[in-house]
Amino acid sequence: MKSWLIGTLIVLCVMVPAFASSYEDMDQEGVSLKAGPTDITEELSLAWVEAALYPKTIEKGREVFLEVRLAAPVKIVKLSLDTEKGSLPLFSEDNKNWSRVIKVSPGAISGLHMARVTIVGNDDKSIQRNLDFIVKDESRTEKEIPLIVLSVAQVVDNGEIIKQLLPGYKLSALYRAPFYRVKLEDGKEGWIEASRVKEPTEELYLLGYRAFENKNYAEAISNFNQVLQYDPKNPKTHLFLARIYIKQNKIDQAADEVKEVLSQEPDNASAKDLANTLASKYMELKDYTSVFELKPQLLVARLNEKVKEKEKMVIEARVVKNAEKKIAAVPTPAVPKEILADSIGLVKLAKTSKGSSVASAINSVLSLTKSLGTKIYEDGWRVVSASDGLRVIYACRQERGGKFENENFEWKIDQDTRSATPLNENARVLMNRW
Repeated sequence: MKSWLIGTLIVLCVMVPAFASSYEDMDQEGVSLKAGPTDITEELSLAWVEAALYPKTIEKGREVFLEVRLAAPVKIVKLSLDTEKGSLPLFSEDNKNWSRVIKVSPGAISGLHMARVTIVGNDDKSIQRNLDFIVKDESRTEKEIPLIVLSVAQVVDNGEIIKQLLPGYKLSALYRAPFYRVKLEDGKEGWIEASRVKEPTEELYLLGYRAFENKNYAEAISNFNQVLQYDPKNPKTHLFLARIYIKQNKIDQAADEVKEVLSQEPDNASAKDLANTLASKYMELKDYTSVFELKPQLLVARLNEKVKEKEKMVIEARVVKNAEKKIAAVPTPAVPKEILADSIGLVKLAKTSKGSSVASAINSVLSLTKSLGTKIYEDGWRVVSASDGLRVIYACRQERGGKFENENFEWKIDQDTRSATPLNENARVLMNRW
């Protein structure tokens, strides 16, 4: 948290006196997961409840795989999706490990949705677990992923083995999950364990690296782009593409690659070095908006040194305008109105340790901060989906010397216990001291 907010909260304070998962090796952006013991307030008591849904992001008409693992046997486990009517039972051989595959209706609305798991004990007492998932627009199709079988593997569908594959067998995956959904030569589809197959990303990355070392940039770009088809967030690949584009004087393309890495890893040293290089090039071109996006400190320093006051004001205004346009242009995933209103309302009405509502505390902090001379821009409340559930964010930015920095307040929502947990330092200080 930045110094202005820490100082504000301290002033306000003076004025007004464990998770364990067997999914650790999975892609956390690919699975919607809840795990842990039941709460003492819940009707059914279990030492461990683990519910997972994957893939978390799916296309309309595609299948969702749900798995529930329990520390003790229960009577029945049921699943209901807000995209479908009614509920369906899960299957189990030992009444402790339950699973089912269900298709999402082609008519489902794109955006955020909820899956409700109901677990009924032998005494008919029950508990629920809610998992979020995203239905993707059908127009955004992905290419099939080529796989190579590493060890003897079974392809399973609806609990039945439909084929056994030997090492070296080549096949295609329709999409990623902790298990791959694959299509066989005879047209049949099923699930296969991710540990039994591999993607060709390593081989393609090495080919791209060798081509880069040999200054064969066209071949390197081709191989690196193929890597990104299978692993779109691979930071090393994005950085090599940025280096190539800089050598080719394609600085806009290089900047896109660097910003992609910084969005995932803000402290990546290599990405920061390349951002400095690109910011200097943009400064020479007087493209101040691009300088601001890559290295705002450089823009401020250069303005203070060489630009007259009038020119400085014009450039800063242009930067603010363009930055706000870019923020407004970023698409946000569709969230059902009832989920949006319920989640935001839950946070707004939550009480701080001093008994104030969160909404009132935020208003007080920002009002005092503005009165102290700091410029604050409020973007308001928003709800986003993360790997561990829903998050509610009150977004705002501060301006100091032409530099803009995010100062968000962020909470995690637990729909089962109707609770809001502060996630970042701003929210934690607000909850504990105001």
